[in-house]
Amino acid sequence: MDWLWWGLGALMLGGFIGVMLMPTAVSYVERTMIDAPISEVYDNVRFQEDLMRWSAWPSTTKSTCEAAGVDGEVGAQTVFFTKGKRFGHQELTALAQNQFVTFRLFGAGPPQKPELTFRFKALDPQKSEVLLEFRNEIPRPFNVLLRLFGIVRWTRGMHVKDLDGLKRFSEPPHKTYVGEPATPRARQNAA
Repeated sequence: MDWLWWGLGALMLGGFIGVMLMPTAVSYVERTMIDAPISEVYDNVRFQEDLMRWSAWPSTTKSTCEAAGVDGEVGAQTVFFTKGKRFGHQELTALAQNQFVTFRLFGAGPPQKPELTFRFKALDPQKSEVLLEFRNEIPRPFNVLLRLFGIVRWTRGMHVKDLDGLKRFSEPPHKTYVGEPATPRARQNAA
């Protein structure tokens, strides 16, 4: 019976060491090329109404969204709902025209500090490069749990889908994430 207690003690010690050694920071960069002018791609990200149309999150998580605040400006929010109940939001916290757009995400669940920045580079007048930079600080012991349950990997996969959605929305024939025809705000304003 002593071996059982020693085994449980070793398991608990191993778990504690794992929690302490597992990094609390998550950081990665994804990239895509888009055949569209940088100003249009930038607007497709900063305007929440457009972002909700090309993002993978609403359809994949079966949630609904609504914009709050002055769309396209610092302080604008996308509010997330599941079955009519608010469960979080993302807020546009910084932007520089045709250079970057930064969002901070707030929600239920383990305490964390996710931040998402889109960086834009014009490769020529009709081609843009977009970098998606994700950073998150996950406190212990949640740092281990979110990794063990695959949430960190799943989130990165969703960001790759987001870049694909942004590409499809920004390039002709302009489609939403779920494949419906779309006219981005930047195109409406140019017409």
